[in-house]
Amino acid sequence: MESKLLTPDGRLELLQEVTKEGLLTLSKADIRGNEYHVFENAPQNLRDYYQLGFMHGDWTHIVYEDERYQFKETMEKANQLANKLIDEFDIKKGDKVAFSMRNYPEWMFAYIATTSIGAIAVPLNSWWKGDELEYGLVNSEAKLFIADEERLDRVKDILPELSRIAVRASRPEYNEINFDQIINDADTELLKTVDIHPEDEASIMYTSGSTGHPKGVVLTHRGIIFAPLYWITITTMGRLAETNEAASLEDQLVEEKYQPATLLSVPLFHVTGCHAIFLLSIAVGRKTVLMYKWDPENALDLIEAEKISAFTGVPTMSSEIVEAQAKNPRNIETLKDLLGGGSARPPEQVRKQKKHLPNTNPGIGYGMTETNALGANNAGEVYVKKPASTGFGLPLLMDLKIIDDDGNNLNTNETGEVCIKSASTFKGYWKNKKATDEALTKDGWVKTGDIGYLDDDGFLYINDRKKDLVIRGGENISCIEVEAAICEHPSVLEASVFGVPDDRLGEILATYICIREDSVLSEDEISSFLAEKIANFKVPSHYRFQTEKLPRIASGKIAKIDMRKEAVELIKANGNIR
Repeated sequence: MESKLLTPDGRLELLQEVTKEGLLTLSKADIRGNEYHVFENAPQNLRDYYQLGFMHGDWTHIVYEDERYQFKETMEKANQLANKLIDEFDIKKGDKVAFSMRNYPEWMFAYIATTSIGAIAVPLNSWWKGDELEYGLVNSEAKLFIADEERLDRVKDILPELSRIAVRASRPEYNEINFDQIINDADTELLKTVDIHPEDEASIMYTSGSTGHPKGVVLTHRGIIFAPLYWITITTMGRLAETNEAASLEDQLVEEKYQPATLLSVPLFHVTGCHAIFLLSIAVGRKTVLMYKWDPENALDLIEAEKISAFTGVPTMSSEIVEAQAKNPRNIETLKDLLGGGSARPPEQVRKQKKHLPNTNPGIGYGMTETNALGANNAGEVYVKKPASTGFGLPLLMDLKIIDDDGNNLNTNETGEVCIKSASTFKGYWKNKKATDEALTKDGWVKTGDIGYLDDDGFLYINDRKKDLVIRGGENISCIEVEAAICEHPSVLEASVFGVPDDRLGEILATYICIREDSVLSEDEISSFLAEKIANFKVPSHYRFQTEKLPRIASGKIAKIDMRKEAVELIKANGNIR
């Protein structure tokens, strides 16, 4: 029998069944002048949302190497920090607290503490170099910076007046601002609370766009909380479609043989790591196992040892787990969901997963920081039937449409720009009204910059990007930003940067560079030059140097599309673009 998830009517029937009562009950709300369906019984703010963690108080919440924290210990650590943020650092409602570090437990403590007191969490990309971190700290108007030793070193001579807290730092110079020492004598109960409303700002998350500097995406308490509840809804619908039983969240937890567990391998400063893994785990009582660094063999060891039931990473990671398991099998019978997100997943990866790991559920998610990671989802047998699609949006809760260049709505199977609308939509770009007006319409639609179409069943297919943006292994890269960095080299006259396909990472960067006639420039030299200025993932993999001006189109603009086409053919033929 065909799954009800395959048709709009079937999905609506399932949704109405699982949202009849309890936490997932729906109602309508006016949000910034537009009406949306929302979860009527949702916590009003993140501080209340975190209380769901106390439902699983003695269960393991975080595992990091030899460290283990129960849910109640996580909340206590966060409360200790929250009390110190108020008393020692004078953090008030609306103040910005920035943090940047590896995926340490302290990242989670910092996020919970900051948002619990009505301050605004500003997670900065931990791969950024000094100048990039400085931009994020200055642009966000951060009042405090919480970071590990590596990140503190990168901003050592920057913003001397900015207060700092050091996480897992070993050098004596950081002893006085050591995280553990600061919170050591603090109360484990949150002593002071402020009123936090659903539409209050909770976080500013930076995302690379097509216009150079990263933009700060302002997210509200309501918008963030909407995301995990949406995923719980779609998971419950999937269960009902398979078994005809819509078990409550509590009943699902009781039925599990082991505590649900997930492996965190993607950065917490992305919405996938923050929302789909960290925040969702609080509501569903899921153990979260942190990896110090991605390695598929180590991932399989942890899946076996910690009885991991769900894995979400960029498609590359899912594929590498399948390959590694085929070469060196482990007992990973607990692994039920092997999911991907952040970039397109080739259909062949889906077929390989079902062949080599038939008991795992393949899945893909499509969303943006601007939509709190929500947009479309595809999983299980439905995904196997439509492996080229990134999935569907839930009726009532998630609207998708396709528009042409003039903003007109397009019909089914017509290709144009993908737009998303839901209660999870961002509030705007921080201090950037122009970019906000370009991306967010007055009636609540987010223009994604992605090109695609919707089929007759409401499934979304992504074909291309409208923006000058490359997604390398789930990381957004602004081509303009990289071009600007290349052009700072004294030997460079002009440069054009674009993405080329890569089997492992989805896309990697290639660049054509016009150098001065009296200059000589090598790949090693320009790569080293860029490594001092931009994060390593932004440094191109392929270079072509020439003294002739880069080719132009009739308007005088650089012919980037033609160069990309040529580069793809050269890489296929020779492995490089020289």
